[in-house]
Amino acid sequence: MVTITAYQPDYFDALTAYRLSEEQSQFSRIPAQVLTDSEIMSNTKRFHYCIVFDEQPVGFFSLDFSDDRLTYTSNTEAVLLRSFSVNPAFQGKGIAKTALLQLPVFVKQHFPATTEIVFGVNARNTSAYQLYLKTGYSDSGSIYEGIKGPQYVMFKKLEET
Repeated sequence: MVTITAYQPDYFDALTAYRLSEEQSQFSRIPAQVLTDSEIMSNTKRFHYCIVFDEQPVGFFSLDFSDDRLTYTSNTEAVLLRSFSVNPAFQGKGIAKTALLQLPVFVKQHFPATTEIVFGVNARNTSAYQLYLKTGYSDSGSIYEGIKGPQYVMFKKLEET
């Protein structure tokens, strides 16, 4: 079973132990890069979550309510999805897909005023782009010129509860 839960220090070792492939690491920060960065960890507008599979932390992401989200949208009620990754040992099992499908309800439960999830996906990261489309996220048609190349601006409008 796949669940999303708030990051807990007990998960640190499992999350910081995994590395993405060279190809994947071009596109996403791994948990070790986020969890050991004091500036990120002290940001009170950024919240960190684990993707748990069979009671093991196997993935990670952040929800960012800072002004960084306004790079991708003018919607001040949006949240920016950042650093989404799943341990390569657990990829191909539908874990990322399930977490992405659960994410809109999770966000609405924990942040009821939020009306949209936004993020950028590198134009070269075709597998992630396809996964986001398959899980109900949309391409806005906008391109953000990121540090590592052009990013498609993706979004998901959240249902009113």
